Amino acid sequence: MSSADSRHAVIVGAGPAGAVLANLLATRGVRVTLLERQAEFAREFRGEALMPGGIAVLKNLGMDEVLETVPQITPQSFEFYANRKRVFRLEGELAGDTDLQPRIYSQPALLEAIVAGTRLRSDMKFERGASVKELLHGNGRVVGLRVRTSEGERQIDADLVIGCDGRSSIVRRKAPLEVKSQDLPMDVLWSKLPAPDIWQGKPSVCACIGKGHLFFAYMAYDGLMQIAWIIPKGSFGELRERGTDEWVSDMANHVPLELSDHLLKHKDRLVHPFLLSTAADCVRRWSIPGAMVIGDAAHTMSPVGGQGVNIALRDAVVAANHLVPVLQSGGSLEAIDAAALRIEEERMPEVSRIQSLQATPPKIMLRDTWWAELARQVPRLMRFAPVRALASRAAQPALFGTADVRLQV
Repeated sequence: MSSADSRHAVIVGAGPAGAVLANLLATRGVRVTLLERQAEFAREFRGEALMPGGIAVLKNLGMDEVLETVPQITPQSFEFYANRKRVFRLEGELAGDTDLQPRIYSQPALLEAIVAGTRLRSDMKFERGASVKELLHGNGRVVGLRVRTSEGERQIDADLVIGCDGRSSIVRRKAPLEVKSQDLPMDVLWSKLPAPDIWQGKPSVCACIGKGHLFFAYMAYDGLMQIAWIIPKGSFGELRERGTDEWVSDMANHVPLELSDHLLKHKDRLVHPFLLSTAADCVRRWSIPGAMVIGDAAHTMSPVGGQGVNIALRDAVVAANHLVPVLQSGGSLEAIDAAALRIEEERMPEVSRIQSLQATPPKIMLRDTWWAELARQVPRLMRFAPVRALASRAAQPALFGTADVRLQV
């Protein structure tokens, strides 16, 4: 239950960062109001892959039972193809510790479970369908916000407003916070269709590279095959004009024969195909007096390596470590602002490092040059055990992060 002396934190956005941070604050006696713009979690695109580093965060919340009951899939094999020919296949455990395997979760179900668990254990207020219109200012700081719900507009006072509302963050825009953006050379066509029969009972991840194209597919938690076709940025307009049949045929020309046949056979059963415009950026400062951002609102991550959700969860843990002591005890406004600055200082090295690692592969693999073709052949060396060991070490930042993030409150 909330302490009578605690400060009031309003968290905007009930995605992974917002839901977890709300849990960590509210269950430790902080007064929390959690606002979610959508009426249902499933209405927006949600990432599904949780890396071991992200899973460890949820285990810190004592959510082992939730993690086991939410719809999910643990991949059992990984196949890599270059120019439609298989380069290597990994079987079994992909991350060493059987308790910390990458998993594919239903994020809507996971968020529902986190929020429901928080409300059972605390006095947290949760409002769906609450759209933030303005940040309110007074005495040189943010003192609250104006929100619109089905019942009309009203003001909510806050000692700290925390934006966890994603890449189009209203908190980021209204603060306003200056953004430094990276140029990404690709976009992603995202859709689902029936999974191949051979994947039933043995979920797989498949990656294919070729001239100017990357293709990923994996068995999703709902038994369908999730596909992500990475294409050069700006090329979707031409594909769309050619129609679904033609761009699916083009996609099929860049994957191995058996998968190509499957795509063509089921092209009329694509589930809600849409273009995911990729972005990578970071605000220059994560906070102003009275307001701050974390997760995608602070640093939109490239889709490479499935890092967005995992980095957001790690942000939430570090934020809780710094904010719980000052908010719980009713600390001064100056102490709250100082805590927000420390969160940025602690998180920026890992965020910058992961974004740098994400930026390199597409710039190489999507080029149609002789040296890019040479680079695409490098994975063939994965047939050799010493090379696989080196690759495993290189993958550690994507799996576990680059910083020691542990819950301390």
